[in-house]
Amino acid sequence: MGKISIIELKVPNLGDAEETEIIEISVSPGDDVNLNDPILVLESEKAAMEIPSDYQGKIKEIHVKEGDQVQEGMIYGSIEIDDSSIKEDKPPSDESNNVSKKEEREESKKNIVTKTINVGKVNAGPAVRKYARELDIDLSKITGSGKNEQITKEDLKHYIHQSRDNSEYLSFNESDFSKIGNYKVENQTKIQALAAKNLHQSWVTIPHVTHYEEVNMSSMIKLKESKSVSILAILVKATTEALIEFPLFNSSLLSGNKILIKDSKNIGIAVDTKDGLIVPVIHDADSKSEVEISKEIQTLAEKSRTKKLLTKDMEGATFTLSSLGKIGGIGFTPIINPPEVGILGVSRSTKKLTLDPKGGVVENEFLPISLSYDHRVINGADAGKFMLFLKQYLEKTDD
Repeated sequence: MGKISIIELKVPNLGDAEETEIIEISVSPGDDVNLNDPILVLESEKAAMEIPSDYQGKIKEIHVKEGDQVQEGMIYGSIEIDDSSIKEDKPPSDESNNVSKKEEREESKKNIVTKTINVGKVNAGPAVRKYARELDIDLSKITGSGKNEQITKEDLKHYIHQSRDNSEYLSFNESDFSKIGNYKVENQTKIQALAAKNLHQSWVTIPHVTHYEEVNMSSMIKLKESKSVSILAILVKATTEALIEFPLFNSSLLSGNKILIKDSKNIGIAVDTKDGLIVPVIHDADSKSEVEISKEIQTLAEKSRTKKLLTKDMEGATFTLSSLGKIGGIGFTPIINPPEVGILGVSRSTKKLTLDPKGGVVENEFLPISLSYDHRVINGADAGKFMLFLKQYLEKTDD
């Protein structure tokens, strides 16, 4: 055995790629490697590149980790080599030295394998690997439909869709509570179990954003007293007007980057019953008056409590209202009911002292409302405009 030397490992010429990301480190300190054994796998916007070893020896150090960005010339580790394993040739002439350096650079480029690399028995291209890493998806669990079982973007999307459909929400076994003392176990009702599954799926698959607003109830109270209607009925009517003004909130997201905008304004009303939360629907609410809506809410609420709701009473909602006004709270984040893209939450009203136009102090009642919306379909500016319209409509002075 000859003299042992420590050689720095540097990122070679990457061609047109100025900076690339490490997607796999194939060795660890202490590993023995042969000439041309893979050490790193890099990924640029165009391709994956396998970086082989230029030496036979033992990996001394690795200074990088997966996800790091590297560029040509960067030191990423070191290797122990036996000098005797390196052939000693006569020093080349200047002319031959220039030729050999050129050939060395070309050979360095050739040694970088630019292709779809089957890393860890997974056949996938750079774009698919990057997408999978961002979503923390194990590609080894996916069967590819492409050539040589290569995993395509469609395979990845199909896997994501299946995973969401079959996902289970976090739950525990009874044995997990063996140390907390006495307890009892109750079964969920069918309504509660179904609601739990649907709410979980909505929360993990839809990017929820909630916009909060406060409404001066002075005009609402006058309308309530003059027409003998409920505050909820007034809110339903106002919501249909907002949906007419902003039809995107009365839509559903379709596959293929399409949005289905509905003509009907069918408002679901979340009702709390002893068996769980149910959502009867007021169909074509935009064509009904506050008086008609108020009476229909009473009818549906009674049918909900007495378990006399028909299937048609709970189908076809295009937007939902969830009111905790009689219970309390100053605000909450209602969860969207798919395939809808928005839901309006209503909390308990409070009385506050405010200034009137003449500078005097008056007491007014204010109603907190909160809009949760699907951020894939609706942006923050649209949500702000929707809530401003709703606020102004509810605060209008004319009856």
